[in-house]
Amino acid sequence: MRRPALAALAVVLLGCDKPSPDAAASASAPITASAPPPPTAAAAPAPAPPDLDVAAQQRALKCGDTRSGACGVLAKMATCTAWNPIVPSGDGRWLGHGFLVEGAKTTAEITLLRARRVPTSEVGPGQLGVRISVTDLPKQEGAPFDQADRAIRAYERTDVPPRSSLTLDYIKRRTDWPESAAVATAGGQVYALSANGIYLCQGASRSLLLLQRATSRGLSADGLYAELWLTSW
Repeated sequence: MRRPALAALAVVLLGCDKPSPDAAASASAPITASAPPPPTAAAAPAPAPPDLDVAAQQRALKCGDTRSGACGVLAKMATCTAWNPIVPSGDGRWLGHGFLVEGAKTTAEITLLRARRVPTSEVGPGQLGVRISVTDLPKQEGAPFDQADRAIRAYERTDVPPRSSLTLDYIKRRTDWPESAAVATAGGQVYALSANGIYLCQGASRSLLLLQRATSRGLSADGLYAELWLTSW
């Protein structure tokens, strides 16, 4: 009588080990990796901004036939050419006379500019591999400010300032430069993306011409106009 009982127990055990149809299908199904997300498209560069409308700016400044001060800078910008901001060392510095226009008031200043090369990994789509800085040489600096005119006049004569110039030493040692990204305009000028934009182009006498707008809304004469000379390359 014990043999039938053992046979029945074996049938029960075999029934417990048999996989269900769903489990068997799952085990035999091929393993597939989940599909990767579609690649994110890189941001397209914005269209190049237009060149400075020099004639419109001259009308806003009411230049007429004036060829000095801010109007003199604009007159030279009317025939300026494309400017390459990258110098061999990757850190170019410029010095020149600036004219700050605020309504009916114009203030002369010593303007400084730096163009520093940066890796392409640090710039946005359509931007140049450079950072542009525009600032002034404060009168409070003393001798470097006092000697600036002499250095600028030497550059204007295509001469070289004295190596002992405290102005050039100051520009070389200065570390505080407020930087802005930059793009090329449709005609090859450089447009620095500061608060209200800075236009830069090459003058006929190897000078650098600059207009930094004081406002981004409407056409206004207010802003900084400057002619600069390369001091280090």
